[in-house]
Amino acid sequence: MNRSRVLTALVLALACATSASAQTRTREQWVALAQNGFAVPAGETPYGLLVQMDALLASPDPVLRDEVAYSAAAAWVVSKRLVGPDDLRRLITLWSGNLDDGLGTSGDDRVLRRSFSALCLSLIAAREAATPFLTAAEVEALNARLLDYFARERDTRGFVAGRGWIHSAAHTADAFKFLARGSHWTPAHTARLLDAMALKLDAVDTVFVWGEPERLGAALHAAVRRPDGDAAAFEAWTTRWVERHTALWAGGPNIDPARFAVVENAKQTLRALVAQLAMEASPTPTGESARRAALAALAHMR
Repeated sequence: MNRSRVLTALVLALACATSASAQTRTREQWVALAQNGFAVPAGETPYGLLVQMDALLASPDPVLRDEVAYSAAAAWVVSKRLVGPDDLRRLITLWSGNLDDGLGTSGDDRVLRRSFSALCLSLIAAREAATPFLTAAEVEALNARLLDYFARERDTRGFVAGRGWIHSAAHTADAFKFLARGSHWTPAHTARLLDAMALKLDAVDTVFVWGEPERLGAALHAAVRRPDGDAAAFEAWTTRWVERHTALWAGGPNIDPARFAVVENAKQTLRALVAQLAMEASPTPTGESARRAALAALAHMR
């Protein structure tokens, strides 16, 4: 067993050992922790509490999942920076492991753990972008893990009454957005992101209605505006969708609804990207090039 697998096993064992602690707190006690501004109780640590809260990421209760577990991670990892680099690495291992829970299935509650673990990983990516602590190899491993999850996740529901937000596509896009703002991001990462976005858009056969294109567009925005942005690669990516649009309508009004959804989601993502590029206070040359390419594509997709 290699070192990475040993570390994964140890962290997951710790999560299992402390999950019982999550059960010793009532729902009211977890909610009270949030209402108290996530002040850390005496004798406990932010890292230890986040490990306890791992079970809450899978909860069908949107308050426990979103307003307690995720919001605690946002407070302690990003806002207050109470979790140190070593513990952040352990959380990467824990939350990355959660991405495999039921991966490839759709329609059941296991997606909650997967999706909210991806969202929590986006917080670590945000911390890395603001105050780098990971090596290039560690960022590469995290990005590769998220790309694999993004490609294999089949449950793309946005919001479900009684369950709240699911949003796997949006949550993973958030992670890519912050990774693309980091110092270890390269043109090769952008190329892989463009490929991953194309595959995801191709795989979804219903029109996004819960704001997913804005989040996908934000990830693209972070990548294409970078000084090392590849204008030719992005223009080729937009051409792909123009061709899909042309093929969709080649037969007149008798369209394939699944193909329509693919083209419509791509159009919405391009529109979101153009809006974000247009609102920049300090546009970059690469960002302006991407904006023009996206606008040209949209002009052909009317």
